[in-house]
Amino acid sequence: MKTQTMAVPGPAGQLRIKPRRTLGKGLRIVLTLAVMLIVVLPFYVAIVYSFRSPGTVTANRLAWPDQPTLQNYIDVIFQNKGFLTGYKNSIINTVPTVILLMFITSMSAWVLARFQTKFYVFLYSVLTIGLLVPFQCFQLPLYLNWYNLGLVSTNVGFIIARAGLQISISLVAVTGFIKTVPRELEEAASIDGCNRFQIFWKVVFPLMTPINITQVVLNTLFIWNDYTTSIILLRDKASHTLTLAQIIYFNENTAMLNQAFAFFVLSMLPILILYLGLQKYIVSGITAGAVKG
Repeated sequence: MKTQTMAVPGPAGQLRIKPRRTLGKGLRIVLTLAVMLIVVLPFYVAIVYSFRSPGTVTANRLAWPDQPTLQNYIDVIFQNKGFLTGYKNSIINTVPTVILLMFITSMSAWVLARFQTKFYVFLYSVLTIGLLVPFQCFQLPLYLNWYNLGLVSTNVGFIIARAGLQISISLVAVTGFIKTVPRELEEAASIDGCNRFQIFWKVVFPLMTPINITQVVLNTLFIWNDYTTSIILLRDKASHTLTLAQIIYFNENTAMLNQAFAFFVLSMLPILILYLGLQKYIVSGITAGAVKG
């Protein structure tokens, strides 16, 4: 399709060619700004309401408060036991799960990417079939098995279950990335006398930094915000994660929206900082893994 142009008189009688794509470009900019506004607006509302005093919650809906206060954050942190308990459990559950996934998927993806026999192809298909099975199909067997094993309302039980649920999507991403790593590097290391253990940890694993950071950020995001697995396996209040603590706090304080929004802001702050700090690695890791399937 040819781009239509319009001749516009320029200086010294010259004709300047102005493409009519300017209108389309303007529409794209407007659409981008509209989407950005839709995405940013909820964050802005949460922050504005979290800095308001109880008497000014409904005043000037979206305007920044005249007298912002940190009292809402102080009340949430020091007067609510569920917040600190949820923060502790979220950290205990998220960090080991993310580290476990990174090492398991890195090693298994390397084997599955390098050995293309029928057995490994079948094994890869079995391991990734979890992407097609809805969680609702096995949530009851999961709870019953964990209850019989005494793993309900425990950090260990949640870590094992969440790692198992997350391993399929991580494996697909990491396997695709490893296929872009040249085999010649591994062959050169083998000629130099490295065994397979040394080849992986000294040659392959350092090259996997972009995809490993990608899966660390994405897995942290999914596990930190997990609700379905948490509500099924974490029954006691002492084992609740931050997600469950938020729901309980909001249900108990529906009249105190300012404190509820302060709770929400504090809950999303660590993930927001992590994502914004490492987002460039996420883009590079995903695009590198998509080059070769």
